[in-house]
Amino acid sequence: MTDQWIEMRDGTKVYSTSYTPETKPVARVHIIHGLAEHSGRYKRFAEYLQSQGYVVTLHDQRGHGKTATENGHVYGYIGRSATFDQLVDDAFEVNQAYQLQYKELPAVLLGHSMGSFVARRYIQLYGSTLSKVILSGTGTNSKLTAHAAIAFAAYRENKFPKEQADKFLNGLVFGGYSKQFPGEGEFAWLSRDVESVVDYKEDEACGFVPTAQLFRVLIEGMNSLEVPEFLLNIPNELPILLLSGTDDLVGDRAKGVWKVAKQFDKANQQRVTVQLYEGGRHEMLQETNYKQVYTTIVEWMKRHEPTR
Repeated sequence: MTDQWIEMRDGTKVYSTSYTPETKPVARVHIIHGLAEHSGRYKRFAEYLQSQGYVVTLHDQRGHGKTATENGHVYGYIGRSATFDQLVDDAFEVNQAYQLQYKELPAVLLGHSMGSFVARRYIQLYGSTLSKVILSGTGTNSKLTAHAAIAFAAYRENKFPKEQADKFLNGLVFGGYSKQFPGEGEFAWLSRDVESVVDYKEDEACGFVPTAQLFRVLIEGMNSLEVPEFLLNIPNELPILLLSGTDDLVGDRAKGVWKVAKQFDKANQQRVTVQLYEGGRHEMLQETNYKQVYTTIVEWMKRHEPTR
């Protein structure tokens, strides 16, 4: 594993890591982590892909992991005047920096949860630079509810200190999740793997309460993903894998995943695959059957030849 700091156009320093196989690599997979976690949680998966001949690159998003601390921000605050597309552009800039190092390799993008939303916008803007995309733990939202949520988050953002964790909004967004798995704990909705959940809880860079700003930016971003003309910008032949558990609450127990698939279908996407795991929760890469999930991902990548 090799660490690398990459400076964005606005001067923000983004932490990234890479894993290089000993054999000749077949492709490069870039991973975008989810909300309230960091790239280090994907070490096991990255090492597996590395063993299968893939270069793996990752980065800590703004407000997360080492990127947050290096830039003097608390976890959950992404900087003054930050936007959702800025998170997308960060991913693009990091990806392009690595692409200069691995010019001969097709680039695959994998985004989980919030990272999947970033990845969905990424393929609307920069889809032609990728050979395929994998969306883990993605979903949709109600536009009517989202517009009200944006206004309310903006109100709280202006009312309270900019780096203050918003426990009230956090409760509105995630408070009901743990209730769906009574007696199993606050973060049981993430995975059936108890050890994985404990590791998450004990990691000081995970499970933090975001600021109102981050909630606003994320909801605004989710709204932009479903704009028909934006969806039409995605290359029609780009292979897309939607990966989720049937008990993933972010994906509304698979209903939201199928809605996303239908949006792609309406936009004339020709190579969309939906892979669901019965009983799986939000983090399929951290689930009890993670080995099966890893194998599925690699087999899918091998079945879909690069488009570039």
